[in-house]
Amino acid sequence: MEVASATSADLLKAEQAMYGPFFGTLGVTSAMMFTAAGSAYGTAKSGTGIASMAVARPDLVMKAIIPVVMAGIVAIYGLVVSVIVSGKVAPGGPDYTVNQAFAQFAGGLVCGLCGLAAGYAIGIAGDAGVRALSQQPRIFVGMILMLIFAEVLGLYGMIVAMSYDLTTAEQPAYAPFFGYMGAASAQIFTVLGAAYGTAKSAVGICSMGVMRPELIMKSVIPVIMAGIIGIYGLVVAMVLKGKVTAASEGYTLNKGFAHLAAGLTCGLCGLGAGYAIGIVGDAGVRGTAQQPRLFVGMILILIFSEVLGLYGMIVALILGTS
Repeated sequence: MEVASATSADLLKAEQAMYGPFFGTLGVTSAMMFTAAGSAYGTAKSGTGIASMAVARPDLVMKAIIPVVMAGIVAIYGLVVSVIVSGKVAPGGPDYTVNQAFAQFAGGLVCGLCGLAAGYAIGIAGDAGVRALSQQPRIFVGMILMLIFAEVLGLYGMIVAMSYDLTTAEQPAYAPFFGYMGAASAQIFTVLGAAYGTAKSAVGICSMGVMRPELIMKSVIPVIMAGIIGIYGLVVAMVLKGKVTAASEGYTLNKGFAHLAAGLTCGLCGLGAGYAIGIVGDAGVRGTAQQPRLFVGMILILIFSEVLGLYGMIVALILGTS
């Protein structure tokens, strides 16, 4: 029995030494790689619009460069998380366990993919915004508001990533992995939906704003409603993260599966809601510019789209807290 126990302990240490640093370094890579990709897309897409606009309106170049600056900030979120996580990665042992590495991987993945979505939204909104700005300067304030809502999607990811306990050593077990992935899924997919809704609506707003600039502030409502979806994911991710504990403290596979299901429910419902808001918002603001009486109908449709994400959050909270 003693020999078997010693062998089991040796195998446990070997697995911990092997897999712990792998997931930890993967978290570092994910945070930097995906935020950099999102930042690159936002910079390139916005830069294309600026280059096109500058031919006719070179006087607006410095004002139009704001989307590029905001896209660059997204990469800084990933840099901060990567530096912090990389400082915590160590050879597997009593002070660095697989469970701790799972938390770092989940944190890096959340930060990275949220940054990727934010960069996408900034690129689409920035490109359409600067092109419209060259024809209608009054659209500038509306463009900035849309870019801010896109930027905070990346900030949500960094907040969730930093909230994970990246220093507490726990007994290695794979049950908490599912819990962390549930928390990550809730934030990642809702942010993807919010990014699409923001970007798609922003294109319609910028197109409409050229001819009807007085309707820009009223038409920004779809962007606001898309941004709220990201908050649903933030709430669920923080709740689930608080429920994940060490296996030695009674965290079972059953709890891990429940938390994974909760995160996926919230995330994918938010993704669907963001898609619906983007399509409705784009078509709605264009139609409102031609027929103002369409505004109330557009708001009703947006509300029915928004509650899809709310349904997901309610079910996720029930699953995650039961």
